[in-house]
Amino acid sequence: MEMSQQPVVFTEGHPVLYVKNVTVSLDYYCNKLGFQDVDHWSHDGTPPWTFAQMRRGNVCVHLHQWAQGPGMSMYLYLASLEDLAALYQEYQAKAVKITEPPTDQHWGMREMLVEDVDGHTLRIGVPRPHE
Repeated sequence: MEMSQQPVVFTEGHPVLYVKNVTVSLDYYCNKLGFQDVDHWSHDGTPPWTFAQMRRGNVCVHLHQWAQGPGMSMYLYLASLEDLAALYQEYQAKAVKITEPPTDQHWGMREMLVEDVDGHTLRIGVPRPHE
């Protein structure tokens, strides 16, 4: 009898909001809505920022200026690179629309992009081990 493999589980999920100006939005969320700036950056490491991560209590929200497009996407974290590889294989077998296979990103994550039936993007990733 074949043992069924345990399904891969997500460890966290964060909404990713597309914004016109990360600096302006970050200021609003922190100074008006009470969030704390966890981290912010741009592709070249200098302002103006194009990405920010903020938190209030147990809720973490990401702001993207160069996101996949207007609206919202979701960032889903996995526990390991093995989980990402297994989920990629699972999604391939189920003909899920994978718009980017697992790829090492310069911000220290290995991620894949998946699109749902309504065009929403799920960015699924795991931190890469330090080399």
